[in-house]
Amino acid sequence: MLSELRSAVANGKRPLPPDRRKMIRIIVDEIRKHEKNPSKAQCLAVALKIVKKYPKSFSDFDDTQEKNEIGYYSLLKQIKTCVEHVNRDNTLSRRRRISGVTDTPERMQCREPTATYGCTQWQPEPPLANSDDVLVEKRQTLENLYQRYGKSGADRSDVCALMKETYYLQRKHINDTQVLPIKDLKSKWPYLFVQKHIYAHFEELTSIAIHKRLNQAIQEYGKVLVDFFKSKPTNEVVKKILSSEEEVGPLVIKLILAHFREDLDGLLLLANRCATAADLQATHTIPGSPRLIVLGDTLTSGHWMLTIEGEVVCEGIQPSFLSGLATLFASYYIFNLEYQEEAACTLEFIQRRFVGINPERGTKKSKGKVPSKTTGQMVQKKQVAVNPHVATLLCKVMDFQWNF
Repeated sequence: MLSELRSAVANGKRPLPPDRRKMIRIIVDEIRKHEKNPSKAQCLAVALKIVKKYPKSFSDFDDTQEKNEIGYYSLLKQIKTCVEHVNRDNTLSRRRRISGVTDTPERMQCREPTATYGCTQWQPEPPLANSDDVLVEKRQTLENLYQRYGKSGADRSDVCALMKETYYLQRKHINDTQVLPIKDLKSKWPYLFVQKHIYAHFEELTSIAIHKRLNQAIQEYGKVLVDFFKSKPTNEVVKKILSSEEEVGPLVIKLILAHFREDLDGLLLLANRCATAADLQATHTIPGSPRLIVLGDTLTSGHWMLTIEGEVVCEGIQPSFLSGLATLFASYYIFNLEYQEEAACTLEFIQRRFVGINPERGTKKSKGKVPSKTTGQMVQKKQVAVNPHVATLLCKVMDFQWNF
């Protein structure tokens, strides 16, 4: 092992990028002594061992970030890329799938559904045997309370208690194979679409206090990202955004969107400060996928609304951009929604770096066909556990933090 690399690992520091690349080549040479073209699963086993043994030197995440999984993806990507590079002219070592072989039912069952991705309580067991009738009555009580008190009743102690007690039934209705339109779900569970209870439901679902987690991550990590883009602006849009004066929350999200070449309106929309929900639905063409609509000329205006399936489903109580962003992000998990293609990279970056949801399998990204950037034709995009563009940015920012 290189002396500089050995020293960095011994001291719990990240090795310099050139040393890391040399290490990757040595690892691949050793692997190929046993298997000329190791599979991704075989490379994963090696990457996992390295990251588990030396997390401070090779993990995709730093010590300050709360996380559910170790960050091995960038190391795995480098190992597998190196394998493919050294085998580029060796046709005898290439792996081929046997023609005509399709996925077996067993294989299909092994795939983690998008809906359960990142969730710890996606569909809990019923609290008591034959308790559905009792829970249905409690749901009706909640509906009656909403008709009486409206959104202002969300803070009532009886409403909070009933929402917690009926979590199982809420999940059952959301996860039903006969998926309810969002407006019908809202009529059944009106308090589920109030900011306070969106946060509470997400915390029950994932064990993460979304607003607190996101706010803390943006405050701690936002400046690092801004400094990173200032030192290495990745395109002209990033440069333009950096020249404007803006609060750290909106600035960071705009920079991430620009870096991934995703349009702002793929995630956020601006509307008249005085617009009501009825005004928006009457005068705007609202996309079906979730959007955060900020009322005002800038993202710092504060007041916001959340739309899903073209319907305004939540109006913000806290007039802050981050409270709206937290509500928007939570909606993908609560209502089993995929990330829209227009902002998939940005949402995954938020998920992994700010929120700390890092499953080893599955993805929230849409599995539909997308236009090819080279031909313009609709093609089926390859699904990966971690978007390579997201993994690359995570790794580069980590290196930047270590002054590389």
